[in-house]
Order: sequence, then structure tokens, then C-alpha cells
Amino acid sequence: MANRTTEYLKSLVNELRKLPSEIEWVEFKCNNKDPQMIGEYISALSNSAALCEKPFGYVIWGIDDGTHDIKGTTFDWQNAKKGNEQLEAWLTRLCNPRINFHFYDVLTDDGKVVLLEIPAAENQPLRFSGEEYIRIASNKKYLKEFPLKERELWKTFDTVPFELKIALENKTEDEVVALLDYSRYYDKMGIPVPRNRSDILEDFSNEKFVKKNTVNNWDITNIGAILIGKDLKKFDSLTRKTVRVIWYKNNTRLETIREKEFVCGYAFAHEEITQYIMTIIPQQEIIEGATRRSEVSYPEIAIRELLANMIIHQDLEHHGTNPMVEVFSDRIEFSNAGAPLINIERIIDTVPVSRNENIAGFMHKCGICEERGSGYDKIVQVTGESSMLSPRIENQENQFTKVVLFGKLPFDVIPKEEKIRTVYMQACLAYVNYGFVCNSDVRKLFGLAEAEAYKVSRIIKDATEAKFIKAVDDSSRKYMKYIPYWA
Repeated sequence: MANRTTEYLKSLVNELRKLPSEIEWVEFKCNNKDPQMIGEYISALSNSAALCEKPFGYVIWGIDDGTHDIKGTTFDWQNAKKGNEQLEAWLTRLCNPRINFHFYDVLTDDGKVVLLEIPAAENQPLRFSGEEYIRIASNKKYLKEFPLKERELWKTFDTVPFELKIALENKTEDEVVALLDYSRYYDKMGIPVPRNRSDILEDFSNEKFVKKNTVNNWDITNIGAILIGKDLKKFDSLTRKTVRVIWYKNNTRLETIREKEFVCGYAFAHEEITQYIMTIIPQQEIIEGATRRSEVSYPEIAIRELLANMIIHQDLEHHGTNPMVEVFSDRIEFSNAGAPLINIERIIDTVPVSRNENIAGFMHKCGICEERGSGYDKIVQVTGESSMLSPRIENQENQFTKVVLFGKLPFDVIPKEEKIRTVYMQACLAYVNYGFVCNSDVRKLFGLAEAEAYKVSRIIKDATEAKFIKAVDDSSRKYMKYIPYWA
């Protein structure tokens, strides 16, 4: 919870006084300080704020409920008790789940006002002393008595993604443009920077990067910070969303050459990370006549797509680890929180599912990722064209996803299961493009000479016996056509 300045609290009280009398997420009191009543209002206003898509609900003592004039209050919440227990501790104990509400004393020219700020419920309705409450107009009611409201509230929990929740609240225009990189945003979008600050904020609001709050300041959403933040470390809840790239000396994690953390928003970091990886992966110099050129060991498009997938499909609700790229001498590993949402074996032909639709939409909008569903197809295609293994996707304990991009290896040292998997993925790619694979396709895939066709026949036989591919005609083995087992 951000610290509340005196100026902010006075401004908030004045803005709330302007609201109509019957409002679901604000309650005005004069001196009623019954602990049970306060607890019930915490539940009711928290649930109603969620239903009204407000970040907070409020109880205000010292204001007339009808006229909203300031009358002052004698309510001393700091010394109030329920039995022998401090009021605030008692209320906290009886709330389920625990909620970070705050009392504030606000001194005005007309007397003292006490403000209780209550965060909107998240994930489930807030209970007090075992009961769930809701506001119906200006009346506090049991939630169970209004099943339609209860269903609507649960639907709200399901439809407010992490991306649209608040990362930082109550920022001025100056603070917003200091935290969000508006110049790089407009550069990425290919449009000129508006002359007026208000136009920038309007564009950000349309992108769902910011929201106007009750006191006419701005709340920055998670998607705004994650995509165009200048420094994610400035957002306490997002410090573990920065992308880390670790460069190892060999093919183990025993010796690190360098570790680099990219703290800017993903819309800008994606290109920076891609170019950084391209500079540290192995390269060789090729001389063609009088011309020298460098040839990198991994296709850049594969790195771009796998990096974008790692960012877009991570579980943003998970707070334990950063999205991470690990560069070894023989492979690159892309890891993110969240298990794959689709069957790994059917990643080529299955309609993709994204945890973070808003982030995916913006990254496609500004040209960072491919059309929906084509990204992994491109990865398999370019690795095949480079005679490389198809990347291996791993579901780790149903909590994390790891994708391994292998460097080019001699055919004879590649494990049999990796050969089978690569043939299968190429068969999937061919089939979704109304084609098939045959002996010569597999030979080219592994960079084998025609005299080594017998090696291809063996791996095709292994893939068929493992039931990853199947034959579709009765031609000789040399010209046999193969498609994936599910086709």
C-alpha cells in the first residue's frame, strides 16, 4: 500500500463527498463505531468495490450521510478495542482472506474525519466472521441472499487478469511519464509524440496502461509497467518479471561468464535481449572468395520467437522466479513460470492459448511476435532448414515451461529420442501445410549425404515403431510418405 499524504487524503475526502448518496463502494458515518458493524462493512465494501471495478471501498466517519457535509467525529480508532484486543487487530483476524485495509485521520477546517480504505476483493469474496456481505444501493446485505450478485462477483474475479490490475496507484501526470517510456512507445508504434501531455495520457488509457482514479490522478496497470516501463524495479510487485540472461562457459552451470538483467518493459527489452544473445552465441567466420562473413550458430528468428513466447506465456501471478534465458556452449534454454497450456505434442496444429491476451495483443500490434499460432511453426521450419534439432519443450512439475534450442550436432551423436522427436515435429509442420515427409526430406533435415540414406531409413523406422509417425502409401521405402500419428 502506498503512503498517503495529507494532501491526497484531503483531496480524496472531498472527491468522495461529491458522490451520490446511494453508492455501493462508499459509506458515510458520523460516530457509529460498533466493531461488528465496521467488520461487516469491510466485507460489503470490499466485495462491492470488486463488483464495481473500483480498486478500493471506503468508510468515512465525520460526514453526514444525507448532505455529505463535514460534521467531525470523535471516533478514535487507534485506541478502540473489542474486548481486550485492539480494534484493527480484531478486524484483521476475522477477515478471510486477510486484507490490507487502513485507517487514516484526516484533519479538515470543519473537524476531524476518519477514513477507512478497503482494497477490493481479489480471487474470492471477502468474509467477515464467517459471513460474506455486499452493498445493494446504500444497504448492507448478506451476499448469499443475492445469488445473481454472487455469480456476477465470481465472474468478476475470473475476468480481471493480472495484466489489468494496478502496479502503482495515485501518480501525477509527471510521475506517469517519468515511469513509462512514452517516447519509445510512440517510436515503437511508428507515430509522432503528441504535443500535449493530456493526449499521451489518453493514449495510455486507451491502451489500458493507466486508469484515472478517484482523485483525478492516475493508476498504472501491470500491463503498462510490464510493456513500457522504464525500469520494472520501480514497481515492487514486478521486480521478478525482469528477464535475466545467463551466459555459461561450457555446457553446464558450473562456470558463469556473465549474467545480465533487462529491467525495461518487454516492448523494448525484446529487441535488446535478442541482439545481446546474438552477440554472445558462438559464431564462425566464413570466407567466400574475397568476402568474409560471420555465421551465427542459431537462427535469429528462432531466438526472437522463443523469447516472445517465454514472455507472453509466462504465469504472471507466480512471484518466485524471473523469466530466464540461459546460453550454454551447445544449447540455449528459455524458462518461464507456468506449465504449457496445450499438449506439447500437438503444439504445431493446436489453436494456441495465452495466459496474457492483452500483452500478446500489444506485442503483435507493434510487430514483436508473429500472427497467432504461426510462431512455433516458424521455429520448427527455420531449425529444420538449418539442419538443427527441433526445440524440445518441457513441462517441469506442471509449474514451469522450459524450451531447449539445440546447436547443430553431428548426426551420429544425436540421441535417438531427439532424432525421433525432430522427425515428428517436421511431419507435423508438413501436415498442417497439406504435405508430408519422405526419406529425402529427413536426409536434408539432418544434413546427410545421399550415400547415408540408410541412416535415415533407420530413424524413420524408429519413429514409426514409436508411433510418432505413420506411412500413408505402399510405395517403396525410399519414396514412402509419412504423416504424424494423429493425422
